[in-house]
Amino acid sequence: MVQKQISIYGELETQSPFNSDQLVLELSNTHIAMMVKFSGKKHVGAFELFGFDSNAMGWYDIFHQVRVESIILDRSYNDTRLFFNLNEAVVMPAQAFNTNAADAYLTAVHGDSTNHIIRYDNIVSDAGLINVYRIKKSLHDIVNSNLMMVTPRHVYSKLLENVLNNNVIFQGAFLKLDFYNNQMNVVLLKNGILHLIQSYSYQTPDDVLYYLLNIAEKFDISTTETPVEVSGLIDIKSQYFDYIEKIFKQISFETLKADNIFSNYSGEYPPHYFTPFLNLTV
Repeated sequence: MVQKQISIYGELETQSPFNSDQLVLELSNTHIAMMVKFSGKKHVGAFELFGFDSNAMGWYDIFHQVRVESIILDRSYNDTRLFFNLNEAVVMPAQAFNTNAADAYLTAVHGDSTNHIIRYDNIVSDAGLINVYRIKKSLHDIVNSNLMMVTPRHVYSKLLENVLNNNVIFQGAFLKLDFYNNQMNVVLLKNGILHLIQSYSYQTPDDVLYYLLNIAEKFDISTTETPVEVSGLIDIKSQYFDYIEKIFKQISFETLKADNIFSNYSGEYPPHYFTPFLNLTV
């Protein structure tokens, strides 16, 4: 079952559709998020978030139900920026990259796979990294049959560009936590060098507690001194956030740039809910 979880339409119904309007779409195994940037405007004019379980439904049925429920997809877009938020990805040094090495890295980390497409993104930073990832061919075909003029990338690529190109240089460790539906994306830097980027699936707060304690122990990071930046679909009154506060002592929420906040937004959800999605639009 596909469920529309959040819908913010702002100026969508009052704006005439233009071919130069941009659709930004994020796709994972548990959600599809869509945003519209109107021609000539910096802010996001509309947002939809759909939740589902791709293990229980096929991608054809997921896209069909999303199309039926979506108001954003009632329009056509000649510029679609698609971000895959899928866990079969490996970040590797650019100097070590070639197609054979990329396939070998993916197989070593995620196992053998058939009927898939391998893509890679150059990560724009001084770190010299490339993100290599797999997409199921069935998903690749459905995406291209449902969307026009698609420019694909991976969420990891944009996330790393945002973190690595941040003007703030952390001495020691820095931990970034982005929360989605039953998924947590984690980035760990130590002295500005990438040590970890990974997606973790969870069902309970205890799952998140286990992952974070394991990361702290495995990478020998201080739970009292490490800055932890949190964003995404996490309630500050939930057991999930309570556990984070019990482990780490320097917690902040990623702030939004004023010109990227939705137009005509009533504030029903806290701003940090949208930060991982809005970061894809800049």
